[in-house]
Amino acid sequence: MLAKSNTSVKPRAPSDQHHSTGIVTQQRIFIGDRQRFNMVEVGPSTNAGDVVEMIEAQGGFKGWVGTGNWMVWEVSQDFGMERPIRNFELISDVEAAWNKDKMVNIFVVKITPLASLLSRNNLPTSSPMHATYVEYEIKRGKWVKRWLKLKEHSLYIAKRDNGKDEQFLCSLSNFDAYYVTRISKAPKEFSFAIKSTEKMTLFENTDDYFHSFSCSKEKGEAWMENILTARSYVLHQERNILFKPASQAAASTKGASSLSRAPTRMRQPSAPLVNVQPNDVFAPGSLLQRS
Repeated sequence: MLAKSNTSVKPRAPSDQHHSTGIVTQQRIFIGDRQRFNMVEVGPSTNAGDVVEMIEAQGGFKGWVGTGNWMVWEVSQDFGMERPIRNFELISDVEAAWNKDKMVNIFVVKITPLASLLSRNNLPTSSPMHATYVEYEIKRGKWVKRWLKLKEHSLYIAKRDNGKDEQFLCSLSNFDAYYVTRISKAPKEFSFAIKSTEKMTLFENTDDYFHSFSCSKEKGEAWMENILTARSYVLHQERNILFKPASQAAASTKGASSLSRAPTRMRQPSAPLVNVQPNDVFAPGSLLQRS
């Protein structure tokens, strides 16, 4: 998992099958501790917020208490990772990236304080910036200290904080932050990863599919919040259809079923969507201003 200045990804197929077919399927959604599940109908335009509403209507949340609100989580068991799925993200998009030969990944609904941070109402007006030293896993079991930097909705890594040897790691157009749930001999107490939201088969070098980091819990939580928020910003900028009313989104999806989706390539962006200064991104007192 060495950092590379240009991550090469094969182009997408001409169309996304799960959007073009319009098929509605029964999806198993585990609740809380995964001891039980509910079945819900999921179609091409069903988002994570719809799933939460369906389970609530079925009475699936009775008796549960916790801090925050319900969110659907993607549990990527093949890599030992999980992440909250924003309410406006399509379930079919998440499932389309899974390895169908393994069929070990699942959806779980959990109560989380991240629900407020990642809601439509808290979409950032500019992409957050953040940087600290972390431990970076350059190959399985081998960790090195590196300077990790989030800027222009992309991640960069360097040996030192002066940026002289800075290398582009990935763009949040195609990657998201994951909590690591299965890792051995990490050097610090908190582990997180940046993993592609695309299929692994699109990568010419599968070592670029995800990158693992380790740090203190305080640093790690700040990194997760910043990266998750930056990804929300990118989704709002690049996939505005996710933020349309359900009826409009469904009509747009149906009308676009014969159109191809633009090929995805992980590369360093030529320019930021918004130019900001680090201290001007978040208002004082906000959840992310402290980082």
